[in-house]
This record gives sequence, structure tokens and C-alpha cells, in this order.
Amino acid sequence: MHKGIFRFLCTGLLVVSTVCRAAVDLVYRLPTENDALLRGDNKAFFTYVDRTFEGKSTQPWEAGTYGFVRNPFRLGDGKIMFSRLHEGIDINPVKRDADGEPLDIVHPVAPGEVVYTNEQPGLSNYGRYVVVKHHIPEGDIYTLYAHLAEVACQIGQRVGTGNKLGRLGYSGVGLNKTRAHLHLEICFLINSQYNQFAPPENKHGIYNGQNLIGFDISAILLRCKNGKALSIRKHLATLPEHYRVRVPCIGTMDLLQRHPFLYKGSWSTRPKSLDIAFTAEGVPLAVYPGDKEVDAPTIVSCKPMPTLQQNCTVNRVKNSSKNAALTASGKRYINNFLWLEGKYPPPAQQQVNQSL
Repeated sequence: MHKGIFRFLCTGLLVVSTVCRAAVDLVYRLPTENDALLRGDNKAFFTYVDRTFEGKSTQPWEAGTYGFVRNPFRLGDGKIMFSRLHEGIDINPVKRDADGEPLDIVHPVAPGEVVYTNEQPGLSNYGRYVVVKHHIPEGDIYTLYAHLAEVACQIGQRVGTGNKLGRLGYSGVGLNKTRAHLHLEICFLINSQYNQFAPPENKHGIYNGQNLIGFDISAILLRCKNGKALSIRKHLATLPEHYRVRVPCIGTMDLLQRHPFLYKGSWSTRPKSLDIAFTAEGVPLAVYPGDKEVDAPTIVSCKPMPTLQQNCTVNRVKNSSKNAALTASGKRYINNFLWLEGKYPPPAQQQVNQSL
């Protein structure tokens, strides 16, 4: 498989340097012995949260799934929605010792390379966590394994699904022995140059939660249930677009250099702008050439919702769909995609938010 690296020239043409790199679609497997997801027993698979809403206390397992599943609020028509995104899935342990400590071993969901380990739980809401890079035809993607009791791998180590990354635990913020679980994500890396504009508080390099955007790995695990390899490109095509942002075309953004399949135009000419399509969760689905110049990122379309957009876009878009605009948080998020060394001013310093 050939992976092209693209950069716009002032003439509007592109230089394409091509490197031959073998890559195949992967089969993604469960990271622990808990196979309840594949048996349809969601309650046994996903970890509950303690919730009190409108005076009623519950322990919904649904809050351990991916998506807008936390912080419920009620609409005027009585419908309940959720405003907080859970960017991964939380997996229950199946083994504990006599003291209730979890014993489950955590494995990679697919072959890859360990690119980051954090063994100091106080440095992140993730607690102890590991990031593994997977080489696929669409460009490298990443999986993240958080709240570990211990880390049992090293940066640079090549791993397969039989290798041990660590042990399931409850390190991080807001967890206890009872709610011990593995937080699992599959992610795009937003910008490989993140270190050059990250806030000074950043302790995790480019593998900070601000620079990893996750999509639903439970859907991927289910699609690989019968051992069939999955195309991430085809999977992303099934995800719904929620909003689209028009941005200045200052060059070929880092994300497109690493994932050229996302670009839906011709590489032979330079467009006046670029339109980036996102899911409600902020996952980039596609980038389209635009014919109208803009000075700053601007919302050009947004799916109507029965609530304000900030309640269903991780507070990145505000107002209704008719007058949708980026929030301050949304502008910082888009700037993360656009920053190119020497070509785009760094985003304003922002507080690192590693909340799960």
C-alpha cells in the first residue's frame, strides 16, 4: 500500500512523495476475557455509573458505553437527553482476588506498537494508561487502555493480541475498587505536531487526551465477532455527519498528510478553503475542497436537534442549527487540526482537559 505525503505549493500544485508501506485491514479482538459483549449481555460487559437524576438513584450500564451517555437533562416535551460525551467504553472485570482486587490481564485489540505509557496515575484522569499504534491501509490509528493497576509493556515494543499491556484496575479520578474497569478507546491522532502548540501543563506529549479523538470501538468489536477483518474507511462511512466547518486552506493539514483518504477532492489544484465534516462527537469523517475563501473557521451546516447544539457537540457548536457557530472551545478544537509549523498561529493556550 502506498501512503502519499502531500504539501501545497504557492502555485496551487502539490508535491507528492510516496513511500511504500505494507498494511492490511485488521481483526479487532476483545482486550480482556470479558466476552459478554459478543454474547449480547451488555450489563455484564459495560461498567455502570452511580447516577442520581430528578431524585432517583440508578446504576445504568449504558453510561459505560460510547457516546453522549452521561449528564442527563429533560427536554420540555419530557424526552431525556445526555450532554456529556464518554469517548470510550468501560469494560467490567471478570476475575477478582479474595480482597476484591481485579485480576484481568489487558491485551492489545490488534497487533501494533506501544507508543506511550503513563505509569504515574496522578498525571491524568486516565490514571495509568497505554497507547498502541496500529498500521492500517488508511494510515495509523491508535488504541488507548486506561485505569490500569499496572503497566507491563514498554514504549517501542511490538505487540500482538497475546501480549500483556497491563492489568485492569481503578487508577485515575473518581474510581474505586467496586467500579474498577478498563477504559478502552480507538482514536485518530489529530496533529502529530501537537507538542509545538500544546499548553505547558501537558505531560503526555502528542498522546494527550486533547489530541486523540475516539469513535465507538464496541461497534468495531462486534463487526469483527466472526473473525473478519474490518476496514476503518468503510466503518467511518457509516457514521452520521452532524456539522461541517469551513476553514482557510493554508496547506495540507497534518491529519490529511497521515490520512489522505479523508480528502474528497483532487490533489492537483489548491482549493480556496476546506470543509471538514464531523460527527456530533467531533470525529472527522471527510474533508472537501471549498470554493469560497474564509479568514477563520466557520460553521457551514449543522444537523437540527431538539436542544441547543452545545448540549450535543461537546460544547464545540452553539445555538440552534439555523445560526450555529463555533464556541471558544470549538475554535480551539478546530485550530488543533489546522496548526502547521510556520503557517498557522498556535491556538490560544488552553486548559488541558483529559476528562473521560
